[in-house]
Amino acid sequence: MTDNKLKLVIGISQGVWNAFGDPATEKLLDPHPNVRVEVVYDEEQFAKLALEADGVLTFNLKIPSQALQQGSRLRWVHSIPAGIDAIATPELLAAEHVAFTASKGPHAPLIAEQLVLLMLSLACHMPALVHAQDACRWGRDEQDNVAQTSTQLLGKTIAILGVGQIGRHLARICKIGFGMKVLGMSRTSRDCEFVDEYFDRPNLHEALGEADVVALCVALTPATENIIGKAEFEAMKSTAFIINAGRGGLIDENALIDAMNANIIGGAGLDTVTVEPLPETSPLWGLPNTIITPHSGPFTDNLGGEVVNFFTENIRRFAEDEPLLGIVHRDEGY
Repeated sequence: MTDNKLKLVIGISQGVWNAFGDPATEKLLDPHPNVRVEVVYDEEQFAKLALEADGVLTFNLKIPSQALQQGSRLRWVHSIPAGIDAIATPELLAAEHVAFTASKGPHAPLIAEQLVLLMLSLACHMPALVHAQDACRWGRDEQDNVAQTSTQLLGKTIAILGVGQIGRHLARICKIGFGMKVLGMSRTSRDCEFVDEYFDRPNLHEALGEADVVALCVALTPATENIIGKAEFEAMKSTAFIINAGRGGLIDENALIDAMNANIIGGAGLDTVTVEPLPETSPLWGLPNTIITPHSGPFTDNLGGEVVNFFTENIRRFAEDEPLLGIVHRDEGY
């Protein structure tokens, strides 16, 4: 016996599904009277079920090309992360008959807070402090000299590359919370009240030379891949920090390794790297004043709150044939 409900497949790792929490997962399993949901953790099984689905929510699992052909059942693809680079195949980008959305917005406050964590940790030399604590060593010498003094953020300048949802939240925190001057690079909207000055890509080096902190919030596209490389590190202050919660491919990691080892910049905070998980043999692990977190910015105690509410609202809109939230601009890659 069959029913007339829309079939929605959620392809996700079990760890991420568990991170949503029980109330949220229960809500996702029964989001609408006219929608039947199936959750799969296996990539091969997801690819099979996607061929029979009306819509899919995916956490970095690619959609099989057969499901994207004209005449197929699939009508909607949603990227659970805000970034789409892991699933944005040429076939998906070309399949304009399939609605393509991403979680633009609900992750933003969580990731902005992660960037602030990285910035503060670098400013107070947290890697060295943690190392001293692990060694049961007090961070002062016999004359009571502090081993390393912190960088005060009040009055400092942050350059935010990408003033979208995440960049706006970060700008607000830095401006109101720390009294920082905020520079912003944005190709589209320039109406954030917490940005003091906007700059364009051709003026990137000038902004980098002024900034004490450089925050990467742009989407990874062919135009932004390795947007920070050797020349950009050389344009930065020797005391400046770079923090990245966007995508690892925004930074030329070989150039970062060289810059940190040569003291060209003052520190790096990375919530994302090019290859994840980061191999044990990566030289990134041993860099001075560098903090690496396992792409954990979105994973907070509120992950199952606003984020899942975003999913269920979009599922309702899909079921009731209303405009969807978080539409991906296929020609721009985000």
